[in-house]
Amino acid sequence: MKYTGIELLWLFLLYSFLGWTLETAAGTIRQKRFVNRGFTTGPFCMVYGVAAVVMTAALQELRGSFLFLFLGCMVLGTAVEWFAGKLLERLNQKKWWDYSEKRWNFDGYICAQYSLLWGILGTVTVRWGDGLLVGLCRLLPSFVSSLLTLGAAGMLFLDMAASAAEQPSGVSDCPPGKQDWGESGPAYGKGLSLDPGGF
Repeated sequence: MKYTGIELLWLFLLYSFLGWTLETAAGTIRQKRFVNRGFTTGPFCMVYGVAAVVMTAALQELRGSFLFLFLGCMVLGTAVEWFAGKLLERLNQKKWWDYSEKRWNFDGYICAQYSLLWGILGTVTVRWGDGLLVGLCRLLPSFVSSLLTLGAAGMLFLDMAASAAEQPSGVSDCPPGKQDWGESGPAYGKGLSLDPGGF
């Protein structure tokens, strides 16, 4: 199935929101108070959105094979996770999650446990999620869906710029909403988070 640029942007935004919802719910349950799991102040964990769009664009030909689709999603999701972790570390001079205590981890940013989870989430995304979410988009008039999608993307961009401005380079404090991580950092490496969604 082929998707337009607007539809891919729509998927990016929705999967970023869904990822933020899952991450925030996990963090809130653990902390017993609201915890914003995103890099921005808004409800987006962009690593989920990026991973989902990359999988959608690259793995359409594997939709007929669960095994190869799973493996492809596992590899791509893990690669996006590692890249996002390294990018955030460069931007903020600190790690936003750490899997160093988990078995079969690499660089503290990826590990076998969450690679398997990427494979499962990605398979569900490409096999069923994309069609459902794009179907919702296509129910709207083209002008309306484009306006909503571009408007939401613009708000996300402004939110990213504002969040980055509040976090000067070299400062180790977390951006607003991240202070609830606790003494040892984010819960991503603690086994509670569904996957890193800090970016």
